[in-house]
Amino acid sequence: MGIFAACRKTRKVVFCAAIGIGMIMASGSISRLNAGVIAETHDLLSFEYQQVGANEEEAVRLAGIRAVKAAIGRQLLSDYSLQARDLLEPYIQRRWQNYIASSYVLERRFERDGFGCRIRVQVMPDVLFRDLREKKFLYLPHSTPYVYVHVVETLDGQPSPQDLGRRAIQETVASGGGKIMETSLYSLPPGTDVLSSPEALTAARELATRASAEIIVAGRLTTKKVDEKKVLYEDMVTFETRLELAAIRTDDGSLVGSADAVQRSSDLDAATARDNSIRLACERAVTQIAEHSRNEWRKTYKGKSKFDVMFTDLSDREAITIQRHLESYLGHGTKAYLRSLYGNVAVFALDTDRDFSALERAIVDFKSFDLRITDRQGRRITVDVKH
Repeated sequence: MGIFAACRKTRKVVFCAAIGIGMIMASGSISRLNAGVIAETHDLLSFEYQQVGANEEEAVRLAGIRAVKAAIGRQLLSDYSLQARDLLEPYIQRRWQNYIASSYVLERRFERDGFGCRIRVQVMPDVLFRDLREKKFLYLPHSTPYVYVHVVETLDGQPSPQDLGRRAIQETVASGGGKIMETSLYSLPPGTDVLSSPEALTAARELATRASAEIIVAGRLTTKKVDEKKVLYEDMVTFETRLELAAIRTDDGSLVGSADAVQRSSDLDAATARDNSIRLACERAVTQIAEHSRNEWRKTYKGKSKFDVMFTDLSDREAITIQRHLESYLGHGTKAYLRSLYGNVAVFALDTDRDFSALERAIVDFKSFDLRITDRQGRRITVDVKH
């Protein structure tokens, strides 16, 4: 069943069948890229690309992969979200032909850096989305996200023999209404610093995904004894805890929030002073992150924003430009949360007091490239991008 256990098949998915650049309904006879691929419905998504490859076959392959990824990106204007993107990429590379109904080479030309084509690719959305749901690449986010906690801890300069920080963070998250994903099946090796490298973060994201957690809370916690002196003829011990904490979205590795906390605690009992300093630092750091992250989750994933707006063809840099334009044009109090950016398709959750007419003017008045609203289904809006 693939990299994940299959989930229950479902036939229902929110989908706009006529969105995107060059998207048309298939008609007439089509030439098959793979004679064994049969479309289950007559609804096909069509994309046209100027594509360069080492030869025509390579150009068609690259265009097919682009089309499949663009179709996935468009599906995210729905209740569904995407996870395990690092694993999805090689999965698409292997299976892209399974989702293609046909490809047409409309123009051919030889270029200095390869063979150029203008190619039309038709994707079968039913086949694609059913497969991604079964493999759990597409999933429905929880109302309150499950949290996977991993902390690397040291005590007086040595690896801590106890996981006091991790447990304190979990207790603080849970006391604030959060949900903790606690499982020994998906644990990183002791001492792994999730924040130390992209590779460590990727490993943590994969484990968290397998454990069905949507947020990783990762941290570095150092505790040390900083003072010991007599107070009124009794020995008073002081410990200091420093905590660097980050909340990270499992699906794409983006930062939800971060905090640094330093807390000291003194007591006649050394263990009590140590434990209190850890607990206080964890409570302070989690509190700094929690309110912001809960609000962003509701706005981004649970339909609490005023509009969800999809732009059909944006690069990473262009998505940032659009985000800033919407927030600036619509004014104070407007926040555009980037819900997803996949296959050059960007979906924003737009939290604003302005009405649809103001959003429409913001899109029409954008000058860097052409934007046009092509569809509106309630609060979900599709914007066609032409460069």
